[in-house]
Amino acid sequence: MPEWCTNRLEFSGKSVCIDILLEWVTGAEVPRYRHAVQQSIRLFLAGCAGILKPTSTTEYRPYPPLIPLGTGPASSPNQAFEQWLGLLRRDVPLNGETIRETERLYHQTGLGALRWDNIPAAAQQVMRLILRGQYADWFGVVGLSDNIDAGECWERLAVLPDYAPPCDMLLVIPTRLAAEINGNGSLLSGMSTQASLYERLYGMVWPSGHNVRHERSEGGALTVWLDSPWYPPSGELIGELSAVFDCQVRHSYCEPVNGVQGYDCYDQGEHVDGHQGLPVDVWSVDPMLTGGDMPHLLNAEAASYGGIRG
Repeated sequence: MPEWCTNRLEFSGKSVCIDILLEWVTGAEVPRYRHAVQQSIRLFLAGCAGILKPTSTTEYRPYPPLIPLGTGPASSPNQAFEQWLGLLRRDVPLNGETIRETERLYHQTGLGALRWDNIPAAAQQVMRLILRGQYADWFGVVGLSDNIDAGECWERLAVLPDYAPPCDMLLVIPTRLAAEINGNGSLLSGMSTQASLYERLYGMVWPSGHNVRHERSEGGALTVWLDSPWYPPSGELIGELSAVFDCQVRHSYCEPVNGVQGYDCYDQGEHVDGHQGLPVDVWSVDPMLTGGDMPHLLNAEAASYGGIRG
């Protein structure tokens, strides 16, 4: 089990920006990147099963079985699959442009209307083996046995979520397509795992808020408390939050078991202040962050925001 780092984020800015920020905090924003991931998993499975084929000779070295049967006719679905394969080969970030492109290509293939019962048995078996190996990564559930319902998995991939987790950091800094397909195993040779990418981008292997609480003052400022495993979210993430929502963010964090404590401030994406240890005002008024304990002074060897990960 992780040691939990408690974070306090104080946002100040234009009221309209704080309104939009609050949607991100509460998970009210539609996670369109997740739609692209689920559509891409279906495209990946259809390629492996030979339902879709590129129209010209090509290969995908991280996973050669993605193109098992060579080329196919220059049909609209196959052309769309070949273009999507280009996105995967470039390991594109799932930003607004590539999300829209993935959605367009997915609909062009017609996979949205393909029911499991209409997939040939041989193709079903190929998909079933892949789904069994990727089940935990793609669906977030560890199976109790290898006997998963592949048909149910295929249909679940067509159900696109309307809400994100609270403080979903993938909505702030885009994740990458290949890592989302790869998960945390070794499906795609030589490509980043999900966990390694998340640690680099967000400073966290689980990049969303845990135990999120928030409070908005009469003046419009917003204070958010959230827990993160072992470490605070990365400075790059907090800076991007400040830039995306055009606001100032004062970030205080504390993980007392390993002495991880500190404070940083970003204004419209720029780092403007920071030091070891928590601000005195936070220690004195915020038991949510300190756990009700009195502060202790950090010595010269104490971890700072930029150096706690080594």
